[in-house]
Amino acid sequence: MKLNKNISSALFTVLLLVAVVLACNKTADETDKANKLVDEGNAVVQDGKKFLTDDEEKKATMLRTNVSQLAEARTLANESIRAYDQAEEKCKDAAAKYGEASKLKINDKFKEYLALKVKEYNKRAELVETLKSTPQALIDSQSRSSFISRANAATEKAERLGKEADDLSAQAEKIQKDNPDSFKKS
Repeated sequence: MKLNKNISSALFTVLLLVAVVLACNKTADETDKANKLVDEGNAVVQDGKKFLTDDEEKKATMLRTNVSQLAEARTLANESIRAYDQAEEKCKDAAAKYGEASKLKINDKFKEYLALKVKEYNKRAELVETLKSTPQALIDSQSRSSFISRANAATEKAERLGKEADDLSAQAEKIQKDNPDSFKKS
């Protein structure tokens, strides 16, 4: 009888241990995996910034050209559009990485942060698409006034989109600052 009680007790202990292990695995935190995806997204953002910097230099040169150099300015505009396309793709890639990370089993505050980063980088992709309108306007416009009108409209929209993206970034940073433990594996 005593042997059965010891076996029962040992069996119960083993079952309890198995239940605890299974419960831990079911609720396994994927914060490390999410952080890796965020790091990949951040690296993509840095690549995108290089394209934007390159493009802004080309656009500035394009805008300084005079009418006699219009063909050269249009060549620069085409190069600028290609750089903007690459920067836009990087923004979309970053948003996808943050989105993938947000679907993992992570803390709710981390999910909220990632959702804001997805919105931010989708907004930044829209911003880059808008910035591309200025060099495209140079290519398409038949007159200086037409170009200036289109470029000014693009600039106004880009400023609004930039502010919206910056606001989303500030909200995400606040969540991260207020909840630092939510972004680390416990």
